[in-house]
Amino acid sequence: MVLLKNRSRSGAPGVEPPRYFLRAVPLLLSLALAACGESSEPVVEESAPAHVPEVMVQALVPQTWRTTVSTFGVVEALEEVDVAAELSGTVAAVHVNEGDRVNAGQLLLELDPEKRRFAVEQAQQQVQHAEAALKEARLKLQRRRNLAEQETIAREALDSAQLAVDLASAAYRQALSSAQLAKRELADTRIFSPTDGLVDIRAVEVGEPVQVGASLVTLQAVRGLRVQTWVGEADIARIRAGDPAQVTVSGLAGRAFAATIEWVGVNADPATGNFPVKLILSGDTDALRPGMTASAELQGVSVPDSLLLPETALVDRDRRRVVFVVEDGVARLREPLLAAGFSNRLQVLAGLEAGEEVVVAGQSQLLDGDAVTVRSAEPSR
Repeated sequence: MVLLKNRSRSGAPGVEPPRYFLRAVPLLLSLALAACGESSEPVVEESAPAHVPEVMVQALVPQTWRTTVSTFGVVEALEEVDVAAELSGTVAAVHVNEGDRVNAGQLLLELDPEKRRFAVEQAQQQVQHAEAALKEARLKLQRRRNLAEQETIAREALDSAQLAVDLASAAYRQALSSAQLAKRELADTRIFSPTDGLVDIRAVEVGEPVQVGASLVTLQAVRGLRVQTWVGEADIARIRAGDPAQVTVSGLAGRAFAATIEWVGVNADPATGNFPVKLILSGDTDALRPGMTASAELQGVSVPDSLLLPETALVDRDRRRVVFVVEDGVARLREPLLAAGFSNRLQVLAGLEAGEEVVVAGQSQLLDGDAVTVRSAEPSR
C-alpha cells in the first residue's frame, strides 16, 4: 500500500489522511477500470437495406423483317420527246409556253403555210393535166385498136398508142404523189404534240426561221414518271428489282406515292461510290412534275429469324454502346454487334441470343452485376 503524506510548504510532515479515504481508493479504481472496459467495446449500428433498382425488359424473339433503305432522288419523265421541224420555214405562231401541260394531239406551233399552199395548188393543176393527157392517150389507143381490127393500120401504130397510154398513166400517178406530198407539207406546217406531257423547252419564237430537223419544243412525257436515285455500297445488296418503294416530295407534304424498283445499277459512280437505282411511280401522279426532289423508302429483301433490338436499350459505357440483360435477377453488361434496322430497332448480328431479356428502361445508372427487380417483361415485336 502506498502511504500518502501531506507536507507543508516548509517541508514538515502533514496530517495523515483518514482511514475511510484509504479504503475507498481501491473501490474507485476498480469502478474506473470497469467503466473504461465498457467504453472500449465497438458499438454496432444497424445499416439501412440496399436499394434494388426496377427495370423494364423485353424478350428477344426471332422474326422475319424487310430491310429498308432511305435515299433521295429526282423525279423525271420516262420519256423525253424532242419535237423537231420536218420542213424549213418561218414560225408563224407558238401556242404553248414552258411549263404548260399538253395533251396528245394538241397544237403546239405553226409555220408559215403560204408557200405550201401554192405548192398544193400547183400540184393539183399538174394532176389535172396528167389526168387529161391520160384520157387522151386512152382514146387514141382505142381508135387504133378499132383500126387494127379492120386491118387498116400497122401493128407498130397500135404499139405506139399503148406506149403513150403507159407513159401518161405513169405521169398521172407521179402527179398524184406530188399532190399528196404537197398536201402533207402543208399539214406539217401545223405541229401537234405526239404525247401527253409538260413543255420543258420552247426553243423558237414567232418570226424565227427554222431548218429541217431543228428542235422546236421539248416535252417531258407524264404518261409515266420515275425517280432517279442513288444507293450506297453498304445497301445495294439489300434491294432488288421488283421490290416495292414509297416516294414523297417536299412540295407535296402529306402525300406518298407508290413505286416499284425498276432497275438496280451494276457499276458505281466513280466520283461518289454510289449505285444508280430507278423507281417507276404508279397510281395518280398528276401532281408530280419532272425535276421535283424526292425522298424514297426502298423495301429490301426479307431477312428471316432476325433479332431486333429496341434502340432505347442502348446506353453509353466507356465510349461503348452496350446493353444490359437480366440473368437470375442480376444485370449483365453486353456489347452486341448491330446493323441498321427499321422503326427505331436494330438488327442483332452477334452478342445476344433469342429469349434473352434485354433492359429497355431503367438502365441509365446500372452497372455490370447489379441486382435488379423486373417490373414488366414484354416480347420485342
